[in-house]
Amino acid sequence: MSSIPKFEPVPTSTRRDQVAETLRRAILSGLIPQGTQLIESRLAADLAVSRGLLREAIRELIENGLATNRPYAGTFVTEVNADVLRDVYEMRRVMEKQAYTRLWPHRDAAFKDELRQRFEQMIEAVASDDLAREIRAEAHFHGLVYERCGNHLMPSFWQQMTQKIQLGFAICQIAHAPKPDFEDNHRHFLECAVGDSLEAMLAELDSHLDRGLATIQFEAGATPPSAGTLAAPAVSVASA
Repeated sequence: MSSIPKFEPVPTSTRRDQVAETLRRAILSGLIPQGTQLIESRLAADLAVSRGLLREAIRELIENGLATNRPYAGTFVTEVNADVLRDVYEMRRVMEKQAYTRLWPHRDAAFKDELRQRFEQMIEAVASDDLAREIRAEAHFHGLVYERCGNHLMPSFWQQMTQKIQLGFAICQIAHAPKPDFEDNHRHFLECAVGDSLEAMLAELDSHLDRGLATIQFEAGATPPSAGTLAAPAVSVASA
């Protein structure tokens, strides 16, 4: 007989998760700008939650790289500048090439179908004019190779990198920085990823990352817009 006790089903989403997701979306959409202090009393009141619960949600943001705790100062939204983005893209270039090289002989119909589905979801998200949805969909599309390459550390590395990439992308979108045709470039990336030539895929990956980095660096040093107010539930954030 097993010594493991019987557990009750765990709710799929806790209130802390909901608070963390609300703040995450606000940060990635630019409603809470980089460098903004996350004042617990203000946020707890706006979200109608306890400061303890809010603190747990903010701790999750810190673990995901979206917020940074400064001793004796407080917690602030992570700031992403051109140097940070270069470092992130340098690591992504190495890791994504390794992921595709490792996965390449094992790509099956399920992988190709899933990548095509994620591409369509991404294009639908772009057409929806919902910045947060678009950012998540692009990360979801590019994250598949990290999930399927067979290295169990890759998904967590991608999660850490993509938070900073998404912050840079949000800056670019909000500032309307010029960027190459999104759909055409990602469609070509998709064709290479499901194609027959690993050499062509790796070359396209280099080009794709170069275009992406150039785009989000365009406004990486610009001053973000002022904090806004979220809907359902409302969140207004003031810096100290």
